[in-house]
Amino acid sequence: MFTGIIERIGKVSSVKNNGESSRIDIIIENTSYSLGDSVCVNGACLTVDDIDNSTYSFTLSPETNQKTNLKYLANNNEVNIETSLTINKLISGHLVQGHVDGIVKLIKITRVDDSWDITFSINPSLSRYIIKKGSVTLDGVSLTVNDVSNSEFSVMIIPHTYQNTIFKSYTVGSEVNIELDMLAKYIEKLGSYSD
Repeated sequence: MFTGIIERIGKVSSVKNNGESSRIDIIIENTSYSLGDSVCVNGACLTVDDIDNSTYSFTLSPETNQKTNLKYLANNNEVNIETSLTINKLISGHLVQGHVDGIVKLIKITRVDDSWDITFSINPSLSRYIIKKGSVTLDGVSLTVNDVSNSEFSVMIIPHTYQNTIFKSYTVGSEVNIELDMLAKYIEKLGSYSD
């Protein structure tokens, strides 16, 4: 479990494909993860399976490669990093599982004063879980939905988030991991039961 508050940015140092799965090495400075720790990388919960100084290795299963933008990573790409929630960690965002629901495409960026209004296209099968002023997770970042329609939604990125995440590297066409609010999915599931 995570909070959607990015703690640092890591840099990919190696990507090795192995059929439908792959292994990525990420340089993450000023941290001390242990083998078996859960780390949120661009919104996907991954397990540390090897450590070499500040380089942490993760195995991406076929499911992770299929569902996330991690399959597009290459050397020197930057990624958002968050460690898992602990009992004494402040929840400044919202509860994030690290289970990516799919990928959305950035279609518009508008500068508004010192912030950025960013619009994404989304499959209607996913947009039904998004509500205006609700929570959504994009590449691991907890954000508030500004507006939503059947095929698009927008978020506002403030200067701190822009400067301290990989949002600053986004351009039109960027593909971004999305995790939907799990409460919406639970409510739908409960509503599907009949007495």
